[in-house]
Amino acid sequence: MNAKQTLMNRPATSLATSVLAPHDDLAVDLSIEAASGLVTDELQEVEQRLADLLQSSIAVIPELSGQLAFAGGKRFRPLLALLAARAAGFLDPVRITVAAVGELLHTATLLHDDVIDSGEYRRGRPTARLQYGNGMAVLTGDFCLARGLQAIAYAGRLSAVQTLADAVTRMAEGEVAQLQVAGDATVDRDRYYLVIDRKTAALIAWCASLGGLVEPRIAAAMHRYGLEIGYAFQIADDVLDYTSGVDQTGKARGQDLRDGKLTLPLILACSHDPGLRRRLQQLLGDGPPIDPNAAAELVARVANSSAVEQAAAVAEAHAAVAVAQLLQLPASPARDALAALARYVARRRT
Repeated sequence: MNAKQTLMNRPATSLATSVLAPHDDLAVDLSIEAASGLVTDELQEVEQRLADLLQSSIAVIPELSGQLAFAGGKRFRPLLALLAARAAGFLDPVRITVAAVGELLHTATLLHDDVIDSGEYRRGRPTARLQYGNGMAVLTGDFCLARGLQAIAYAGRLSAVQTLADAVTRMAEGEVAQLQVAGDATVDRDRYYLVIDRKTAALIAWCASLGGLVEPRIAAAMHRYGLEIGYAFQIADDVLDYTSGVDQTGKARGQDLRDGKLTLPLILACSHDPGLRRRLQQLLGDGPPIDPNAAAELVARVANSSAVEQAAAVAEAHAAVAVAQLLQLPASPARDALAALARYVARRRT
């Protein structure tokens, strides 16, 4: 029996004895595909809704955005929304729109990020900015943001419009904060968390809480779940920047460092190695980007230190906090899947 079949046939069990267990094999090994098996039909509806939302009389908009939106992403945010809806017993059709909008806004941030970071590859393909130019990529990202807000507004749920507007505002703040501290060798954990709280976690939390449309007690727990998942997701991603290359992550190893982004593995490594901090300050003296050869030296020092393992442990700690929030939900396979996804996110390798 494969992992997907195991999950589908597994009875709901107590979180105290199963889902929260630190070494639950199913939780460790569950893939995105296996979790998706619980909501396959709904994910297909999300795909169609997403395609509808990307339509425009300006033909280049669906062409440009569709190349990224349908380039094989994991649909992590829609999956969280749909599993959360099922676990909470929220069967309102608006859940499909919420899930699609989560992916639409994620697409917008990727389009913008690639322009800001001068990205060349995304999901194994040349970025939209290389194919269409920076202006077209930025404006199409703006279309995706506007379309997402429009879709929720037209759904007639004022509270969801408000929570989405709050999330988008926080996302913009996160992007600005990241640019502001890029190249600043004094960045500490508090400022690092400020960036990832807004840039990454805000949208994931909005999806996980179904835009606040579920019962307030459940919405609060799932919002916290989403935030903690967001922290774990970003920290795991930052670990990969020091341990994996373009074949695994779609970007060159150490790209964040070359761009002057001080992420948790580097922050932890510098706290243990004053010489590394001094070298970093020297290289950032003239601002990013850092010379590739010099950056490679620092990446190797971080990768060979205990900081990578420590950062990975922090990601897993956030996943554990996320799982604890699920005690507010009744036992179900969907709740088990949400717990397993938390562990998957913290331990992912791609």
